[in-house]
Amino acid sequence: MFSKPKNGWTDILLGDFEGLGSYIQDVPAEVMEASISALKKNAPLELHFDEEGSEFTLTADTDTKIVAQGYYGPENYEVKMTKTELIREICEDMEKYFEDWVEFSEEYAYFEDDEAEQKQAFYDERVIVLKALLEELKAELSK
Repeated sequence: MFSKPKNGWTDILLGDFEGLGSYIQDVPAEVMEASISALKKNAPLELHFDEEGSEFTLTADTDTKIVAQGYYGPENYEVKMTKTELIREICEDMEKYFEDWVEFSEEYAYFEDDEAEQKQAFYDERVIVLKALLEELKAELSK
């Protein structure tokens, strides 16, 4: 689903749908928190992505639907993937590119050269937060 984050962007690919995630959102934390909540509450997963000029919402339950809102109006996509299948893929992508997700932050990107200590502290805190979310997500998936 997610490509390796690079230069403030990640590709989001599902079936025929191609979208983008921007570092103006805390994509890894938001996606994992929403996934954990959907699993705990046995509720649909709903994710919103701002593509900096367009946006889309992904909803998953027994199947996955995406509504993209761009310059030419709404576009609808349907992907043959359940909520649990999608969340497993999210979990795998978060784990696979973990170090890159830690740095996937507008705040992290704009630290100045003379702010090395603050940048490292920010990085260390994100490692703790994202690791905890990833472990909680894995635990929920294993239930």
